[in-house]
Amino acid sequence: MTCEDAHSHMHDYISGELAPEHYKPLMNHLEECGSCRALFNQTRLLQTTVRNFMQYETPPELQTAVSRILLDI
Repeated sequence: MTCEDAHSHMHDYISGELAPEHYKPLMNHLEECGSCRALFNQTRLLQTTVRNFMQYETPPELQTAVSRILLDI
C-alpha cells in the first residue's frame, strides 16, 4: 500500500467504514511508515475532539441570550 492509498483509507478506518480487505494492508503500512502513522494519530485525535465537541450541551443562559439577539435582528 502506498502513502496515498493509506491516506484515502484512514478516514474510513477511523469512522468504522473501512472495507475488510483494506484493514490488514493499512495496518501494515502504518506500522512501517512513521509519517502516515503520525498523520493517522493526528486525524484520529482531531475526529475524537470534534465528536466530543459536538456532544457539548449549550447552557440554557446562552440559548436564551442567542434567541433574544436573533429576535432583535
